[in-house]
Amino acid sequence: MDKVQSILSIKICGAKNLPKMDLNGYADPYCEIVFENQVVYKTNIIKKTLNPTWNDAHYNLLVHESKSKYDLTIKLWDWDKTSKNDFIGQVTIPMEELLQTPIQDKWLNVSKVKKNGKIKERGEVHILTKVISEHEVYDTFVSSISKHFSHTEDETLNIADFTGLITTLNPDFPETEIEELFKKTDADQNETISVSELKELFTNTLEGKKLIETLLQDNTDLIWEAYQVSDSYSTIADNIFHKDMGGTLKSTDKGRKVKVIYVHNRETGKLEEEKIPHYIEVSLRIMYSTSTGRTAIGNSQVKRLMRYLTNKTGRKYESLESVKEIAPFIKFHNLNTDEILDPINSFINFNQFFYRKLKPSARPIAEPNNSKIAVCPADCRLNVFSTIKISTELWIKGKSFSLQSLVQDEKLAQEFEDGSLVIARLAPQDYHRFHVPVDGVIGRSIPIDGELYTVNPIAIRENVDVYCENKRVVTEIISNEFEKVLFVSVGATLVGSIQLTNATPGQKVKKGDELGYFAFGGSTILLLFKKNTIEFDNDLLVNSLKPIETLVKVNTSLGKSLLQ
Repeated sequence: MDKVQSILSIKICGAKNLPKMDLNGYADPYCEIVFENQVVYKTNIIKKTLNPTWNDAHYNLLVHESKSKYDLTIKLWDWDKTSKNDFIGQVTIPMEELLQTPIQDKWLNVSKVKKNGKIKERGEVHILTKVISEHEVYDTFVSSISKHFSHTEDETLNIADFTGLITTLNPDFPETEIEELFKKTDADQNETISVSELKELFTNTLEGKKLIETLLQDNTDLIWEAYQVSDSYSTIADNIFHKDMGGTLKSTDKGRKVKVIYVHNRETGKLEEEKIPHYIEVSLRIMYSTSTGRTAIGNSQVKRLMRYLTNKTGRKYESLESVKEIAPFIKFHNLNTDEILDPINSFINFNQFFYRKLKPSARPIAEPNNSKIAVCPADCRLNVFSTIKISTELWIKGKSFSLQSLVQDEKLAQEFEDGSLVIARLAPQDYHRFHVPVDGVIGRSIPIDGELYTVNPIAIRENVDVYCENKRVVTEIISNEFEKVLFVSVGATLVGSIQLTNATPGQKVKKGDELGYFAFGGSTILLLFKKNTIEFDNDLLVNSLKPIETLVKVNTSLGKSLLQ
């Protein structure tokens, strides 16, 4: 195996005394770094100068053991707008020379070999090089772990952050021992773990070495590569812990990396970014960040942790003190308060605000007098699939997902075999009351106890049966236009409460009527239609086949009945 020996960080600072290349007496120079006969980096073009400065131009070159004897070449070119770029000159340095000294700051002569074989000096180029050792990469990686799991400006870990880290590294780590390990690692006993204390844990303690050993073994190359492309150490752990989680890494204004999901806004017709909230990050780390984690979804400790987080957050947002969370939440998510039915100051806690009611005019019902038109059940990110088989090929990746597992009723599952499926995911910022999609009569409501895993699409598209594992309520709606429809309300991380407000068996309902609400967190609704009873709106179908979610509002059109 060709092991990475080190990283050579090369910074091209500038050049001086370059030859005149253009009629105006100047040049438009730029540099290339060439290694193994390949251009690995280019600087920006600096126009009209013979003494360019490229202070921000740097490249981290991975140096494998077999390539430590190669040469590195820096080529200078003159950019031309309308013709081929002109070669100014180059300098070649043996890699061994660059690796001998940890830090080098030097001016190198640039030259060009003329046709007659003579060498002509063409100015000088200024470079800074630094050799980054394996020890330094490891040290930086541990720092990046702290920043990745911390949610404070000083990048320390509290007990919740530490629990997320340890459970990510080893989902089987005894729950009772996490707090004990936290206290042991907290050398200064200030109830937080600093970067230096975390390094001490992973470097000089048996427990810490065991925790990080597998991660290092499985990700050695990725750690080197992450360091190579990182502008700051924080992104190294981000790339490791997010490598199998789907989605896209984006930089925040503060330089942090966050996961985003792209959704298609039905109103604007544009793609929008949705950031993954912190508590979803934590549960995703626990469930998927390591190969061990993905096999531990049935682990009782993981389930207890999810329930613990849910119960703890539920108590927090039911408290009177939580009312202070409302204003920042509105500001952060830019919520339209004009839509809210009750005055903001009337809510006595955050949870009451979370499942707020909207003014009827805020969500008009699509074709209210046409019972053949079904409507979207919630403000949500929505996918529709004409068959359940298609949904499992494109979206739901749980290996044992089945209708019987979902509804826990063999006869009921058989009724919807080969039927159509709607997946409506609610994010925390959404209006969290859900509504009846079709005219009809309420049938049975079947509560099914379960876990509280995240319903984030990253989770759904892993090999985990989230919908069949999570707490849920299956409600039947008997419709003349759509026959029987199943409305499955699925709880999720931090959503322990599913409240049905308008679901008495035998009760007549109209599309757009409120059916219930979720308490704080993300959550999902599944709608099941029998085979050949609904034709979904084309825009929803097209997006779902890509596959990408469509951001819709409750009571907008979902599809039309195929029954005569």
